Amino acid sequence: MLQKIISKIEEYPLTIPQFLLAFSAIIALRMLGENLLSGLAGRSLELFISSVLAAYLFFLFAYLVTLIFLMFYLHEPAKRLANVLLWGYFLVIFPPLIDKIWCGQNFCWSFYAFDSLKDLGRRFLTFFGSDASIGITYGVRVEVALAIVFLMIYIFLKTKKALKSFLGGLIAYVILFVLGSFPSWLTFIILSPARRITAVEGFDVAGLFLSPARYFSVESADILNALNVKMNLIYAFLLVPLAIFFFWVYPVKSADEVGGAAKPRFNRAGKFWAVAKNIRWIQIMIHAGLILFGAGLGAFYFPKNITIDVFSFFALSNLILAAVFAWMASVFLNDIADLEADKITNVKRPLVTGEFSADGYRQLFWASFALSLVLGLTVGVKFFLLVLTYQIIGWVYSCWPFRLKRFPLVAGFLSALNLTLLFVSGFILLADNQDISQVPAKVFWLIIVAFVLSLPIKDLKDIEGDRKNGIWTIPALLGETWARFLIGLGIFISYSLSVVWLNAKILFLPAMILGAASFWILQNKKILPRRVHIWVFGLLFVYVILMAYLVFWPVMRLGF
Repeated sequence: MLQKIISKIEEYPLTIPQFLLAFSAIIALRMLGENLLSGLAGRSLELFISSVLAAYLFFLFAYLVTLIFLMFYLHEPAKRLANVLLWGYFLVIFPPLIDKIWCGQNFCWSFYAFDSLKDLGRRFLTFFGSDASIGITYGVRVEVALAIVFLMIYIFLKTKKALKSFLGGLIAYVILFVLGSFPSWLTFIILSPARRITAVEGFDVAGLFLSPARYFSVESADILNALNVKMNLIYAFLLVPLAIFFFWVYPVKSADEVGGAAKPRFNRAGKFWAVAKNIRWIQIMIHAGLILFGAGLGAFYFPKNITIDVFSFFALSNLILAAVFAWMASVFLNDIADLEADKITNVKRPLVTGEFSADGYRQLFWASFALSLVLGLTVGVKFFLLVLTYQIIGWVYSCWPFRLKRFPLVAGFLSALNLTLLFVSGFILLADNQDISQVPAKVFWLIIVAFVLSLPIKDLKDIEGDRKNGIWTIPALLGETWARFLIGLGIFISYSLSVVWLNAKILFLPAMILGAASFWILQNKKILPRRVHIWVFGLLFVYVILMAYLVFWPVMRLGF
């Protein structure tokens, strides 16, 4: 009977949007119960958002780690395991209720175990230690114990091997124990260059994670919120390599597999690399570069907000990763919408070759979309809103009923605006109070104008496909020869404007040389349309480095 119930659960065709909705519902129930049992105690909006995000990221990280472990341990298809784990996650709803019943009116505070390496060893051997009123509480211990028992039963049903079931339960306990004491292990790593691991005590962990959270211009002095803010930054960052690894080993269906069962094979040489080659690495470097350029200019204007520590690293990294995954989401969306045009001019793209189905690409879109928003939210609400705005613009640019990429001037402005938003997000990371009004107007409009004039370069390779599908880009309207001339002229004008608008005479010579070189590259038809943007944006990168060194660094050096 139990075997039949589990088989029924395993066979459900779970999609990423369904998973995100179901998982979010479970976490919402957990948070609702927790708040109801606390009498709906007043919390600041910042603390509420951080608390919900902390629960979401912790349980999502635990879910993915456990899922990957079971994939390798049982050699079962990921979707079957994901369904079973999702049902098992209803366990997370009950710890607050158990704590309330067990502790009554006494104080119980559930969070992490802060301990030295020696004390962690003692906790591990005694199932989280003797004190269950703070840290790993009664409710959490019951949750962990039931999770291990259920996993052992499931492993035994799948393998019929008692020893493998026991070892699986032991490994699951190790995973959950490490996650329950994760700040301690992180402290060992962070402090290890200066101190021996055995010399780190529990109060060192508390000092690192309960002290006010500050990175660049963002600060949270609330001790209750500090732990949430810091762990959210770390969990979101770690979710990225974990999600990439999961996609690497996860068998996504191709077009000819739709309607059939995907085999539990590794994805290494096929679909993973097909996507990796298709995500336009030049654009990814531009996205990351704009965040860093914005942050660099912010540091120039607000040097007092420069912070150099591990949490600042995670904040800046998460913002860059949010931009990268927002771009990847727009790629998946655009490739679905442009499938017919790509059959003419981009025949090696995964949807055209049949390596992916449209449904598989939609799932990748939702995963990238959600991850970009979560990464932005860990840095701050304002950054979440900027990433969301980027995603909305990307949707109206590519998709019906609007599909504004059909109109050249509108399409150019929207693309330029999206890239400028990335610069803005990097800048306000260091601006006082993350105030967007402090972005220098001349720099803002310089970036807008420069990208409006230069971005049509990406459409040179798509002339034939765009014309047949009614997408009237500048190259589709003018033809390759005149488009190359106009884009080259526009790029030269952009270089010239940078000297005038920034009032930086020292940039005149490099601007003229690099602007002229870009114009020449565009007129040289020996450089294929599919490759010309690599050379042009490479020169732009050189110019940005020269600008930073010649204009901004001398002033910052005096400030230091």
